[in-house]
Parts: sequence; C-alpha cells; structure tokens
Amino acid sequence: MGESMLIAGADVNLVELLLRRVGHAYGAYKMNVLVITASIIVTMTLPDRREYTQTRRIENPGETDFEKLEALTQLCMDCYKDPLPPDELRARFEQIRTKPFPATSLYIGGIIAASSFAVFFGGSWVDAVMTAVFSIVICLLLTYLKPITPNLIVFNFMACALVGLMIGGVAHLMPQMSVDMVTIGVIILLVPGVAMTNATRDMISGDTISGVMRFIESLLLATAIALGFMASLWVAGLSTGEFASTAAPLISLAACVPAAFGFALFFNVRRSLLALATIGGVCTWGIYLVMNEYVIHDAFMPTFIAAIFAAVLSQVVSKQLKVPVSVVFITSVIPLIPGRALYFTMKCALLGSWTQCGEFALLTLQPVLGIALGISFVWAIARTWSNFCLHRARATNTMDAGQKADS
Repeated sequence: MGESMLIAGADVNLVELLLRRVGHAYGAYKMNVLVITASIIVTMTLPDRREYTQTRRIENPGETDFEKLEALTQLCMDCYKDPLPPDELRARFEQIRTKPFPATSLYIGGIIAASSFAVFFGGSWVDAVMTAVFSIVICLLLTYLKPITPNLIVFNFMACALVGLMIGGVAHLMPQMSVDMVTIGVIILLVPGVAMTNATRDMISGDTISGVMRFIESLLLATAIALGFMASLWVAGLSTGEFASTAAPLISLAACVPAAFGFALFFNVRRSLLALATIGGVCTWGIYLVMNEYVIHDAFMPTFIAAIFAAVLSQVVSKQLKVPVSVVFITSVIPLIPGRALYFTMKCALLGSWTQCGEFALLTLQPVLGIALGISFVWAIARTWSNFCLHRARATNTMDAGQKADS
C-alpha cells in the first residue's frame, strides 16, 4: 500500500504515518518506518518482541493520481479504525491498485491545462490553440511511450525532442505563433515543479534524504526537458535569444480558472472536489497578484503568503473531508509553479546567456522556496498543535486514572 501511495503522488510523511498506524492496528508493538522516494523499509515489532523487516524498492515512476491516492488513504484509515480480514484487505487493495488512470481525465485535462497556461504565461489565442494540439501529442506519448522507456529522464528528453521538432516545423508555417509560449504551455505538463517544491519542503521538514534525492531528480528531469526542446528547436533553426513577457494580471487571473481546473483533471482529482481544487488555485493566484502588485514587488514573499493560504485551505479540507492534504494543496499552488522561469533558465544556459540565466534561476528559486516555506510553516504549526492536544489528552487520562486509583 505504501508503494502504491508513493506512485500515486503521496508525500513521504503521509506514507510513514499511515503505515505506522496500520501496523499498530494489526497488533504491532512498535513500528519503525523509513520512506524515501526510492525505497520503503518497515520493521514491525510484535508483542513477544520478535521483529520482522521488509524492504521495498520503488522503481515505477508512477503518475499523479489523486483519486487512487484518496482511495488508498481511506483504505488505511478503515484498517486502523476496524482492521479488515487479510483476504478482504488484499481484495480491496488490488481493486484500487489495478484501476487504470482514466483517459478522459488525462487528455481533456492536459488540453485545458496546457492551452490555458500558454495564455497564463503571456501567449495569444493562436498560441493557446496550437498548444492544445501539441498537448494531445504529449498525452499520447505519456500513454504509449512512457511505459517502455527506461526512466523519466529518457522519456522527457525523447518526448520533448519529438514535440519540439513538431513545434519548429509548424513555426515556419505560422510565424505569428510564439514558439516560447507554445513550448512553455506544453512542457508545463512535464516540468517537475511540484517535485522540486516537495523536495525543498522535505529538506526543510527534516526528511533530508528524500528531499535531496527528489531535488536532484527534479534538476535532471528539467535538464532533460530543456535539452530535448532546445536541441530540436536548434535543428529547426528557431533557437533565438528572445524572451516573451508575462500576461497582464487580469488576463492571467482569468486564464488561471481553466488552468487550475485542467490540472485537477490531469491529476485525476475526484469529481466532487474539482470545483474546490479550481477555486483554491484561483484564490491562491489572486492573493499572489494582489501582494505582488500592491504590497511587495518580488517573487518570494507574495508566493510565501499565497502558499500559506493554500496550505491552510488544504489542511482544513483534509480535516473536514478526510482527504490527503496533497490533493488540494498541489492543485492550489500549480499557478505558483515557476514553469516559465525554469524554461527560460535552461534556455539561457543552453544559449550561453549566463547573466540572464542567473536572473531566471533566481526567479525560479524564489517561488520554489516560497511554496516550500509556506507549507512547512503551516505544517509545523498544525503538527505542534496536534502534539499539544495529544499530550494534553494523555495527561488528562493519566490524571483520571490516578484519581480512580485513589478512590
């Protein structure tokens, strides 16, 4: 179950917590659980002090599937509330694990998200239409090419090189199309902005090994994306040094609505949560715009404050609806992911424009740190309050037990 949750997009803290609780529910005296992005190690100590250890290597890169993650989380909760018989547990788990990712969510979500982000980052309606076309190619490659490639790095390079050649060919026929905006809109489906943000958050939260591994992996994936596109555009004769401007605030806010909705579909968020996930993304971006336009004109602090809102919203929804925090948080902070800055950072590096590369790299790092620190800040407060309530409940129970003993 832990492996399937990681593959579906769970963070390491959630998997460790649920595995400990399930182990205790089935009679373990002590549960030692270590989860990193590549491996899970569990040592279960039984009441007679016998210990059993199992290690699982996580090889499948997986795909973000929040509906499956929610179902697996609910199964774990059912287990530690009222342990299921082993056969029933195995049957329910296999039913969830083998459920395929819905093709409609992948393709419709990818088309809406990619085309909307092309406008969100400053593209025209022509760019949006062409981005929608090329996003279908990306979804086809995710469906048929990804399962047979050795790893995500190879897949990203091959997919981006192929789509880049197609964009380059169309650009010669449609000079009014912005190659940069179409490219950014398409690769937003592949850019590891969420993984990079989670990596920074893991390191800040104390999961250093997972954070470092995820961060290095994110850099390699981003490099593969940039190399694939830049090589293909260079072959097509379109490797220029021009940099498109961002969209006006009101246009980006309007484009954020379908963009957030499209990514909620692309991540297979449960239908009843689609509206909430979309509203979360729009409100988060709206807070960022207000802070950036009227309060602090930089990238870090507005992102930090907007990420705090997204983190609080996700915590409240998680408590009320019993869903993983990531389901609402990731979809809410998608507009804050610096996909445009990351793309231009790699482009400048490949073009040898090192001054501009440093500027875009700073614009990439600031939002990533803002998102990571925002959720870490809320997570620390929530965990501290939870521990306080737990200690207070234990102290009350101990006092009650002492009073009964005295009487």
